Amino acid sequence: MKHHLYTFGLLLAVVGNVQAATVTKTTIMQISVTPTSAPAGTMFKFTATLNVPLTTGNKVKIDLGKGAEVMTGTKNSYSLSRAIFTTGSQTYAVGIYDAKNVLQSVIKNGTYSVKSSVPINHAPTLTLVSSDTTAIANQKYTITLNAKDVDANLSSITMNWGDSTAPDTLTATDSKGLVFSHTYTTANSFSWSAVATDKGVPALKSTSISKIISVSNSAPIKSATPLVKTTGYTKIDNNGSELPDSAILGSNPTDWACTKDNKTGLIWEVKTSDGGLRDWNKTYANNNDDGINTSNFAHDVNAKTLCGANDWRLPTVGELSSLVICSSGLYENANSDDDDDNSVHDICPENTINDSPTINTTYFPNTADSLFWSSSPYVGSNYYGWIVTFSYGNAVHTVKGDDFRVRLIRNGK
Repeated sequence: MKHHLYTFGLLLAVVGNVQAATVTKTTIMQISVTPTSAPAGTMFKFTATLNVPLTTGNKVKIDLGKGAEVMTGTKNSYSLSRAIFTTGSQTYAVGIYDAKNVLQSVIKNGTYSVKSSVPINHAPTLTLVSSDTTAIANQKYTITLNAKDVDANLSSITMNWGDSTAPDTLTATDSKGLVFSHTYTTANSFSWSAVATDKGVPALKSTSISKIISVSNSAPIKSATPLVKTTGYTKIDNNGSELPDSAILGSNPTDWACTKDNKTGLIWEVKTSDGGLRDWNKTYANNNDDGINTSNFAHDVNAKTLCGANDWRLPTVGELSSLVICSSGLYENANSDDDDDNSVHDICPENTINDSPTINTTYFPNTADSLFWSSSPYVGSNYYGWIVTFSYGNAVHTVKGDDFRVRLIRNGK
């Protein structure tokens, strides 16, 4: 009898242990989120750790405020990653559910924070519009700069003149030329530098622009007779070599394509009549708007390495004026770049002012009796620029958006 009671006791103990093992309930021991605070759009990772593996058919689910989602994992570890865009303090809840979506555990709640996203700030860009490499002591020297900022938060441009004076800082407007003026008091070489700054936090600066300026005590002595005979042109071929006057205009490597002015050393583009890139009848706006403009034309000509060079540019109003020939057969190399008075410049001398100026068509064929753009800025308004008319012999200003002809130039060797 005692033996049977002992055996029965053992059976009860075994049954009790089995029952104890089967009633261990799966619970969520710990939840976490990484990171706990980050800008909107950040990928947050939510994790849950269980005390024992899930019972078959059960799932770990998380509610981020838009309904429960299944977390993935195995055994005791589960997770879910989501990019969160709603800002502020956030809550989430994790629970265990059976196949019928009935809650099988105590809900675990957690919190995290989503901050407003910080926009990416880009540094502004700064370009040199115009300046000279020489200046006269105790006379005004000017530089025109242009700054752009893709974030539309441009602040200013600062100019360090390279002498003992304090830098100048001017408020800048996106894509608007800004003119800086300075007077060097001594003759020497100075290196100025400029940089644009935006309004970002922290503020970003553009790449610096710099140039060495040679300041002399007096202006170069001008000839007592500025008028000279209009002679001294040389034809240049497509490779950049000099040609005899008998050379013909063409597209072959040894055909005539450019003309050198032996008086100034400048080399000029010769217009064509073939309907191509340099056709005499094509016109361009002198601004940076999309479309057909002088900058695009110069870029295309440089890409073709006209006359063996890729440094073609728009001439200054003074350089362009030097091509005007008056009826007397004389020309004046007018220095009309000093246009602070914004007045019309008469290129021909007074005794021939009523006669129509021309250009030497032997060396500059296919030239329209029309208006040609220069690179010289119009002081006081970025919407205007200077042109030279080969109809009346004047340098005048007009709206940069107007379409006129262009003849490119480069400095000769």
